[in-house]
Amino acid sequence: MEGRRRRVHFGIVAGLVVLLMTAMGSGMRGLCPRAAAPWETMEVWAAVKAQEDDTELEDPFAEKHLTVADPLQPLNRAFFHVNDKLYFWVLKPLATVYKTLVPTGVRLCVRNVFDNLMAPVRIANNIFQLKFQRSGIELARFAVNSTLGVGGMFDPAQQEFGLNAYDEDFGQTLGHYGLGNGLFLIWPVLGPSTLRDTVGIVGDYFLDPMNYLSWQGYGAAKGVQQVNRTSLTLGKYEDFKASAIDPYVSMRDAYITYRHNQVKK
Repeated sequence: MEGRRRRVHFGIVAGLVVLLMTAMGSGMRGLCPRAAAPWETMEVWAAVKAQEDDTELEDPFAEKHLTVADPLQPLNRAFFHVNDKLYFWVLKPLATVYKTLVPTGVRLCVRNVFDNLMAPVRIANNIFQLKFQRSGIELARFAVNSTLGVGGMFDPAQQEFGLNAYDEDFGQTLGHYGLGNGLFLIWPVLGPSTLRDTVGIVGDYFLDPMNYLSWQGYGAAKGVQQVNRTSLTLGKYEDFKASAIDPYVSMRDAYITYRHNQVKK
């Protein structure tokens, strides 16, 4: 009797999960419009490309690219090659299967949950930059989305209350106070960075709630986050490589431009 009761309960829960996933996939896509984090090469390139496409007038004498010291270019290129192979051999196949199995609405909501968990990083770094109003908005967004947004799956803070996100990290905080990029770096798996942003990652480490999980839980959470995020950007990295004469240089310039614009905002 007990086993039969458990099977009934399991069937009810499984049915509810399927219904929830179907509903999200078919009717809730517009409720999950959060932007992705800036650490993915394809997302950085797409963001910079969008900025260029939105520019109506261009000064022909303006500097085309920001410069950054790149004394470790041979090593950086080697890591770029490693990350490129990891994308095509591991990440893209996993993300493709995941995309086939999981509806778009669900994947957008999963992305939102991870973004919502990063609220302490945004709140703290807005405070560090003395942007107290923005910090308060981020705190309000976290409270609203964690409750009305069902644990951060949805974004009623923006959709219903007009509370826009103010993404800040410790790398941006250091840039806000005048610290330069230092040298350019590419890390295995993590991708493009700079010496300043690498220090920023370390600074944000203690504010990221996922870092307080067990190493198994942390690895699983980051793995799901990466595969889910990639499933939403499939094709962008391929476009990036196809349009670049030298993908490494294009990626480096796009990253530096992207981070420069983030610090200025």
